[in-house]
Amino acid sequence: MKKAILCLTIAIASSWADAASFDCNKAATYAEKAICHDAILGNLDEALSTNYRNMLTGDLGDNGKDLKQSQREWIQKRNRCTSVQCLTDAYRSRVDEICDIPVVRGIHPDCETSDDIK
Repeated sequence: MKKAILCLTIAIASSWADAASFDCNKAATYAEKAICHDAILGNLDEALSTNYRNMLTGDLGDNGKDLKQSQREWIQKRNRCTSVQCLTDAYRSRVDEICDIPVVRGIHPDCETSDDIK
């Protein structure tokens, strides 16, 4: 019985750790901990991370400097959230905002919209 409980605990902890774009074992802030424990926030974090990486592959005209700066500013804003609802709203907004950045030339990178994330 103790082995079963231990295995279940490890499985749950592993699923939390897989729910974010970062190592949940190192989560330090309220935002990071909430992302690791809330499936929707974890999915939003993954989508944002993917969209961000995809956009950096596009020709944004400035080697992504503006995108990187706006992401740093957004993370500071996100870290001021003190509720899951605040985090969810911030993530949904940012996931879509990143996708709206125009490319100078070439094909716009693939993006996932916040409506796709449940």
